[in-house]
Amino acid sequence: MFSIHFGKTICADGGGNQLYEAFEGTDKQQMYIPHYIRGDLDSLRDDVKDFYISKGAEVERDPDQNSTDFMKCIELVRRKERESSVKHEIVALGTFGGRVDQAMSNIHYLYKLKNERRIYLLSDQNMTILLDKGKHQIHCNQAIEGPSCGIIPIGIERAIVTTTGLEWNLTNSSTSFGEMISTSNHLTNDIVMIETDSPILWTVELKI
Repeated sequence: MFSIHFGKTICADGGGNQLYEAFEGTDKQQMYIPHYIRGDLDSLRDDVKDFYISKGAEVERDPDQNSTDFMKCIELVRRKERESSVKHEIVALGTFGGRVDQAMSNIHYLYKLKNERRIYLLSDQNMTILLDKGKHQIHCNQAIEGPSCGIIPIGIERAIVTTTGLEWNLTNSSTSFGEMISTSNHLTNDIVMIETDSPILWTVELKI
């Protein structure tokens, strides 16, 4: 499931089941109704579909087997953007914690769409974004973020990285798989500065 533009929500197929089950039997189930459910709908339960339709959700089936349900939802966002001429950032929930190949697919879309929009991947433990090459100032709310964080040079041969605001800062450090990557680092400041010569992942622990 992910959110666009002030709380607009889209469930990717079986994400509708997860949202339904998270609030089943509680008053909150009436509060958290997605605006759309989209995918090939091979996972969405009929009772869940009927419930959300009765509450005003729009359910769209896209049978294309050459795109993931996540990408089908991205296409829906693009379509709505063409209608409104407004570009949205995306917060995607539940993107980690299940199958590794699905998690890697979600990371893949950070790279694939990096020139189009910012996407935030969230689980109940982490928030992950892609930082393109250049200098970045990251504002952290340590009440809900950290202390653990990491800088991951995935999808590239290596990245030269310099940081401030971390317990173990990097200074023109070469990071790559098989050599050195910065994981289990810690926030020491509300502002983290990162400079990189290649796209990297920034991931930070969430306390929610």
